[in-house]
This record gives sequence, C-alpha cells and structure tokens, in this order.
Amino acid sequence: MVEGGCCPTMDLLRSEPMQLVQIIIPNESAHRTISYLGDLGLFQFKDLNAEKSPFQRTYAAQIKRCGEMARKLRFFREQMVKAGFSPSTRSSIGTDINLDDLEVKLGE
Repeated sequence: MVEGGCCPTMDLLRSEPMQLVQIIIPNESAHRTISYLGDLGLFQFKDLNAEKSPFQRTYAAQIKRCGEMARKLRFFREQMVKAGFSPSTRSSIGTDINLDDLEVKLGE
C-alpha cells in the first residue's frame, strides 16, 4: 500500500464494467448488424480467428472484390478530372450500398 497519496487509487485507472458476450448473426444481416453496433461505440470486438492469416479468412474474397471496385472508382475519378469534370465529394454515409449492384454498375 502506498501512503501519502502519491499515486491514484486503482479505481480511477480501471475501465467501465464490461461483459463478454457472444452474438451469433446470420450472414445475410452480419454487415448491417456489426456496422450498427460499431456506430454505437459501446462495443469492443474480439478476433476469434487471430491465428489465421488474412488469406485464410472467410471474407478474403470480399476484400479482394472491394479492392478491385476501389481501383475502378479511382480510375473513373482520374478520367473525370482529365475530362474537366469535377467529381462529387458527396458522402454515402448512412446509405446502404449493395456491393453486387455496385460491382455490376462499375463493370458496365
């Protein structure tokens, strides 16, 4: 025990009380659910597959798809700038984006 008050009590250094829970979410609603929970800012997520490399994870194919779509969007933006158009800086936050539909539109 430290006397004289040189150090704060441990209660001031501890985080808020927490509980460990496991949520099982269907694949169809997982993205929307996790996005919503993350936006609340009240959750800390634990990686249950930490031993797996990024290429062994179930979502590796989706990340590759998103990377390819991002590459296409950068290309379109560069082409717009070259043609003298001003690309929109409008944010799509709060808008649900269907990746399948976006991928088709970018392919067209």
